[in-house]
Amino acid sequence: MNAQNVTHEAFTERKSISSEITACPECGGVNLIEDIHRGELICSICGTVVENTAFDFSQEKRAFTAEEVDSRKHNGSPISALSDISWTTVIKATDKNSSTELKRAVKWNSRLSWDKKNFLIAVNEIKRVCTNLSLPRIVAETAATLYKKVQKLNVLRGRSINGFVGACVYLACRMSKIPRSVNEVYAEMPNTTDRDIRICYRVLLNELCIKVPKINAVALLPRYASSIGISQESTSLAEKLLATFENGMNTAGKDPKGMIAAAIYLACKQLGENKAQKHIAMACSITEVTLRSRIKEFQAS
Repeated sequence: MNAQNVTHEAFTERKSISSEITACPECGGVNLIEDIHRGELICSICGTVVENTAFDFSQEKRAFTAEEVDSRKHNGSPISALSDISWTTVIKATDKNSSTELKRAVKWNSRLSWDKKNFLIAVNEIKRVCTNLSLPRIVAETAATLYKKVQKLNVLRGRSINGFVGACVYLACRMSKIPRSVNEVYAEMPNTTDRDIRICYRVLLNELCIKVPKINAVALLPRYASSIGISQESTSLAEKLLATFENGMNTAGKDPKGMIAAAIYLACKQLGENKAQKHIAMACSITEVTLRSRIKEFQAS
């Protein structure tokens, strides 16, 4: 006999006992009130609790909206990579006359190990960077998961925490197909360098064997077009020129900012907007030589 059958028989027996009780044993009253919240059977005349700890056999109401589903959940908060610091036993010595050994145990128990302290610092930095960049929560959780995987591989020793945080955030954006560049992530992390983030990014790809999707330069273009201050017509034409260039040419290894700058310059030139090459190159964080090279490739294609 399995546990489910035993439980069912216990419920059935309990229900039959409740149905047999028809009168109060103290005063003999037959008006019994059932309190479903406390699981008690109470006499309405003398107030005697005839039966307690009864089972509730009624069905729970159905939920039709998201608010009703959330209000009727019986589980706790979901486990997230941002809060999974692993629970530990808490020792608290409140008595002044506690032994020296107990006080020593409390002191060492309150100290985090290197792995937990490292992960806690990284998670706080990931939250800060994602908040400043207005990134969704899924990006922060993905970045924290990537950092934890790298930490288990023991490749963090001797390397910068901030460098790996920036690399994890940038890789999470690439995996979620959210248009963010390395320079935007680096701008929010003054305590590291662009070179450290790029080195840690290559370590992430090699150690975790991840194949990230190609950067969508068309999705990045509106941000640079807005900073340059061009019209909507020029932005739409630049997107069409860039999409045509990517479909007809092999753009592997080329910086997407150079292609974006070239598309914006050619679109402004066709629609009669006067934008200097120097201004566009500075807004896209590239050199004028790179911009002119990409313009020649656009014209040749």
